[in-house]
Amino acid sequence: MVLTCPFSPRFGVGVLLVGTLLLGCATPIERRELAQEYFNLGNAYFELQDYERSYLYYRRAIDLSDDIPAAGFNLARLHLERSEHEAALEVLERLLERDPENALVLETRAYAFYLHGDADRARREYRGLLDRPSVRRRVAFNLGLLEMNEGRYDEAVSVLEEYLEFVEDDREYRWLLAEVYYRAGQEEEALNELEYYRSLAGVDPKPLSALAVRYVDWEYFLLALDVLDLLSPEVLREPEPAWAQAQALLRGSGEFEPGMEALERALRGGFDDGEAIHRLLPHLREDERTLLLELVAEYNVSMPGDPEDEPPDPEEEDE
Repeated sequence: MVLTCPFSPRFGVGVLLVGTLLLGCATPIERRELAQEYFNLGNAYFELQDYERSYLYYRRAIDLSDDIPAAGFNLARLHLERSEHEAALEVLERLLERDPENALVLETRAYAFYLHGDADRARREYRGLLDRPSVRRRVAFNLGLLEMNEGRYDEAVSVLEEYLEFVEDDREYRWLLAEVYYRAGQEEEALNELEYYRSLAGVDPKPLSALAVRYVDWEYFLLALDVLDLLSPEVLREPEPAWAQAQALLRGSGEFEPGMEALERALRGGFDDGEAIHRLLPHLREDERTLLLELVAEYNVSMPGDPEDEPPDPEEEDE
């Protein structure tokens, strides 16, 4: 998982720029209006992931007028998208000179520090924002995620638990809390969180599929099968849930034929992780292994130990 950036630009209400404004003769109002148009175009190109043009229009907006702080903020966000962390920090510092208590800019600076490799500074910045209601949820989430990514699982649990009351029904937050419980060795609490996550997911196939995959990753195969039973045949034809079902059946419940059917659905959907499939073999009988390998060969999936994976014999090459 990666830290979440607090901002995603949206399309501005744009008007086609007709002609070229003679900037030397433009009034301040005209300059600001044109800057606003450039700002809107920068947002539009950002959404289209055309970062070069987005950068160009944000820079033009800033050069024309300093009365659109959002242009500077979006420029910083663009620098982060391009992994230009120092440039982003420079823009954010200039914004904070004008508005030193702006929680959104401070939060973005913490995010930039983390991306720049300064986890300690990011941690301090995030902790300083935990009492700000407008950003508390994201800050607690990102701080918990930062601690988890740094291997400080107990600290991650502590911060996520402390601010849980503010985000009780937030699926993403509960998902992260389950993960840090699991990494901290608190499996019972982790499973309780996943059960709560399941109640929040309702019948939405996307989070239910993710939940089944997580149960399989944690080797709770029967719980995974319980969730997979809630998914439609259409969803179970998708490679990720189909592969999760194959593992749960072949490793968990020992149902070979249904497991092979699920595996074939995964392969048909494009699943091609030969190493992952190879890890199923120790859990199967010899005759079952043969059938599985034949099926995988039909879909041209390379497995560890396949002849094409072995280096050529130098003596054979000499011949």
